[in-house]
Amino acid sequence: MGKNKYAILKQIIDLYEDYELKEKHLDLLSFARWVVEKLEENPDLNRKAPREKHPGFSAGNDSVAIKSDEKTRFLESISRIARFHEYYARKALKDLVINTRLEFLFLKTVDVMEKAKKTDLINAYHLEYTTGMDTIRRLSNNGLLNEIPDENDKRARLLVLTAKGEKILAQAIKRMGDENKMFLSAINDNKWKKALQILEEMDEFHSAFYQNHGHKPFAELCNLMDSLKYLYK
Repeated sequence: MGKNKYAILKQIIDLYEDYELKEKHLDLLSFARWVVEKLEENPDLNRKAPREKHPGFSAGNDSVAIKSDEKTRFLESISRIARFHEYYARKALKDLVINTRLEFLFLKTVDVMEKAKKTDLINAYHLEYTTGMDTIRRLSNNGLLNEIPDENDKRARLLVLTAKGEKILAQAIKRMGDENKMFLSAINDNKWKKALQILEEMDEFHSAFYQNHGHKPFAELCNLMDSLKYLYK
């Protein structure tokens, strides 16, 4: 628990200092009654002490015992962090027409590309085709994306932002900027910046691996990865 271990004791000391200034007759029973009345008037003062972490339990989930090796813990941490990021993004985008990080990324990517093929947009984020098309359909139905003919391929259609889409994207960029800042505000810059290089390296490697070999059976993927691992040590 570290520095939070004695948080409640510190709060009791702070309350006692306040009690000492306001009361003439000081005794334990009177102080206890005064604290109860204080908490009833202002329930927010009733802080909960953090529970001691058991070494056999995973971070953030005290109900499930997990004893994992470092590689598993590393990957599970990445997965949990991604879920937290998605959760905060939904809160940041609340009340906009879009409400997920993926919808935001689709709009932003179309804006950068100016005109985007549906398949290029879907492949950029390594999505299942149906997931990508459902997202595009929602954005189109909400009046944020429009389809225009491809001048180079009359059979194809390209996605562009509508005026409404540009307006919503501008609002979303501000909110997501605030979310990004909030997410990392309590983490030392030197720490997350040191982790950035390895995460980007893994992302680049697996992006190429997924695009070239993702369709193969798992056993074949394992064999191929085993043959490649000596090139990336």
